[in-house]
Amino acid sequence: MASILWRRVDRVGMERAIIESTPDRFRLAGTVLLAEADGPIEIRYSVLTDRNWHTRTVGAHVQTATGDRRLALNSDGAGTWSAGDDPVLELYGAIDVDLAWTPATKTLAIRRLNLDVGESAEAVTVGIAFPAHEIERRTHHYERLAPMRYRYRSGDFETDLTVNDQGLVVAYPGGWTTESGS
Repeated sequence: MASILWRRVDRVGMERAIIESTPDRFRLAGTVLLAEADGPIEIRYSVLTDRNWHTRTVGAHVQTATGDRRLALNSDGAGTWSAGDDPVLELYGAIDVDLAWTPATKTLAIRRLNLDVGESAEAVTVGIAFPAHEIERRTHHYERLAPMRYRYRSGDFETDLTVNDQGLVVAYPGGWTTESGS
């Protein structure tokens, strides 16, 4: 198991995330604490993937001063998504999930794509916005610049990510920085 502690650099916030492996899957989970104008927010999330890093389940619980919200999505790992027994057709084709409140989910595409230095690829994701919990299909672009550096693009946004041996982001300019990791 690997763990990491991030600090927000653009506002008050911290996150502890873990990544663990079993013989048939990977689990990425974390707790995010943010200070917002309306009060503190706590987000707990968990993402399960198969051994090839295809997202299979996503769960999140957001607690705010105005109440709680929960999210649960399932995937067949090949681009078909559901919420409970209901298919979510507008997400068809997405393999990864991108939770807007954490840099941790960048690890999913980085590990699944397994790019060599100089290679690039697109990752179709289920993007989940914060705090609105809007869910939409998005396309992200990853380019491996060096053994531990990737250029990440989504729409008009672009940044260079630095990762550790597990593929966890250790530097996300303008968003997160690592305080501690193992």
